[in-house]
Amino acid sequence: MNGNIPAPLAAFDEDDEFFLTLTNVGMIMRPDLFEQHTVHFHGYPNASSFYDGVPDASVAINIGASFTYYYLAPDAGTYFWHCHITPPEHLQMGMVGQLFVRPRQDRVPSGGSLYTYLGYQNGISEPATNPTVDLRTACSPAADILCSATLPVGGATANTATRAAANTLCSGASAPGLTPNYVYNDGDGSTCYDVEYPIQMHGFDPNFHFVGMTFNPEMFVDMKDKYFLLNGRSYPDTVAAGPQATVSSDGQMHYSQPLPAIINIPAGGRAALRLVNLSVSEYHTLQTLGVPMKEVGFNAKLLRDQGGMNTEFYTNSITLGGGESLDVILDASDAGCGSVGCAARLYPAGSVFYVYSPNLDHLSNDAENFGGMMTEVHICTSVTGGNTFGNTCN
Repeated sequence: MNGNIPAPLAAFDEDDEFFLTLTNVGMIMRPDLFEQHTVHFHGYPNASSFYDGVPDASVAINIGASFTYYYLAPDAGTYFWHCHITPPEHLQMGMVGQLFVRPRQDRVPSGGSLYTYLGYQNGISEPATNPTVDLRTACSPAADILCSATLPVGGATANTATRAAANTLCSGASAPGLTPNYVYNDGDGSTCYDVEYPIQMHGFDPNFHFVGMTFNPEMFVDMKDKYFLLNGRSYPDTVAAGPQATVSSDGQMHYSQPLPAIINIPAGGRAALRLVNLSVSEYHTLQTLGVPMKEVGFNAKLLRDQGGMNTEFYTNSITLGGGESLDVILDASDAGCGSVGCAARLYPAGSVFYVYSPNLDHLSNDAENFGGMMTEVHICTSVTGGNTFGNTCN
């Protein structure tokens, strides 16, 4: 899609209106095919099936036609989107990409109580200046099991976290140019992060692509990935900065892999990884050694029960099936290692750690060893140029 693998990344804020126009231009190499296409927002709360992209209940776009999808973003979390016409084939061919929604909590004024503002959002209490409950966000766990942002247990007395200030880290340390944000509307600051990296796990089967370019029928049962990718790249390309270009069939250079997967964390900071498995044939596992990994959300839901109990946990590996998403925080702060000053000893600036698949057959580029699903975590004196891909480790 757009000549990229994976398809373009979509990121927006809760309450944003999102318009996406899909144009089906056909395929130069296969003019005999009259393939339709759609956009299905996988796992995304949808008010109308008309925009859901499932052809049985929606519309499909013929060659030469365009269709504009509309969404009002209601729930923070990590999702993905893909074509829903013959999904195993079209996902393998690259019509799949990541989507994530940033929480309203990012818009709480600096110094504002996260617990109080989550109560405003949920309709449990409202400020005198705006006493009307927003029914889109009203959340009463006693009556609605689908509440996506329950208040943390303990009330305002136990939850005193406030909105972090600009030019600091979640820990309060100075960090010019960075502003801490949150993965979810947590009300207690437990999902605070300093830098953020969406990482898409998927694979590539060259044999399946070859028979797709010729006039042979593609056998889904024979599909087997040979290259295992993070953001469309295998190691060591995952740590190459900036977009990568390749020579296309027209003899020209085209940028086809826009996102690296290198993770830069300021010393004492936290990095949110928004992970999705976009594969149609493989379970994928990612492991980290050194920097603690805290799982805070699964399938676009904060890890918290209906009573407000925090169910987040630390781990060193995660496994996702196709179509699943996970939000984790690589915690290189003192909170991650458990004592004052421990981060400076264990994760000093200049350190390099790795995030990789422990499945050995996923750590190769087909017949070549030392590739596949692996990337580097750099601990930096400071991070400049933004809080995501394209920033600079100093």
